[in-house]
Amino acid sequence: MSLRRIWVITDGRLGHLNQLRGLVERLEEKTDVEFYWFDLSTQTFKFTGRQRLVDQFAAQEKPDWILAAGSKTHLPMLWCKWMTGAKAFLLMRPSLPLWMFNAVCMPYHDSPPRRDSVLASYGVINHIIPKYDGRNARQGLILLGGINTHFDWDNAVILSQLKRIAAAAPEYEWLVSDSPRTPVGLLDELAVLALANIKILPYRDTGPGWLPNILSEVSQVWVSCDSVSMVYESVSSGAPTGLLELEPLRDSRVSKSMAQLANSGLATAFKNADLTTSLPPAMRPLWEADRVAQWWLDIDGCDVDSGSL
Repeated sequence: MSLRRIWVITDGRLGHLNQLRGLVERLEEKTDVEFYWFDLSTQTFKFTGRQRLVDQFAAQEKPDWILAAGSKTHLPMLWCKWMTGAKAFLLMRPSLPLWMFNAVCMPYHDSPPRRDSVLASYGVINHIIPKYDGRNARQGLILLGGINTHFDWDNAVILSQLKRIAAAAPEYEWLVSDSPRTPVGLLDELAVLALANIKILPYRDTGPGWLPNILSEVSQVWVSCDSVSMVYESVSSGAPTGLLELEPLRDSRVSKSMAQLANSGLATAFKNADLTTSLPPAMRPLWEADRVAQWWLDIDGCDVDSGSL
């Protein structure tokens, strides 16, 4: 199979970057490909002709595909498509008409249309690699989100669930970490409870690669239901995953996604969990980055018509 050249456009946001990295890593494993990155958060994109676009991406030739995630990438991506004749693959539901893109991958909770050139994914894809063996049978992880527009964040509700988890399984050691959205003082409130089997690690004290590494080691994970990215990263890692519950503020795509995840058996809702036993494994493996990569390779050999979108 011939070499594929792909230009990748990112807006620099961590969530979008992790989606792109996840897909890029799987494509590198599956085929002969070259990637040329352009980061809109650190570089100024210039709407120039073909040769100057090639120079902007520090490439040698025009691309076969342009890959992007994030609404700010739409116009640069489409400009590159029009100027070079490449195809455009977007990892999100676009803010522009679908027909402008050759291929689109979007989560089920964004209500994707049934089209050959649209792939529905369970949540957003990520760069987590599943692992099922060699986990610490007595080590658990708890990941906390925070203030958001989809659920009513309540410290007391979260702390009550953590106390019940810790009390129900005293033989487990639970490591608790927060996130940038977590209300200031929540971890201090948790520390005051002095729960013997809970250790606290603020996210500011973690280093690069900490989350993928710890997800590959622990035997079960609880994640607050507002933290969509961390929830899907946990499920993708192969660790049995539970959802700490919060009251939905509205019937949003995020609240629907969390309900779908629990109903499909990929995660366990707190209200349905037997806290005295380990969380059950997912009903099936979830490795969306790998599935999306294979789908992309399958359609790449076809005549993808963006007009059919």
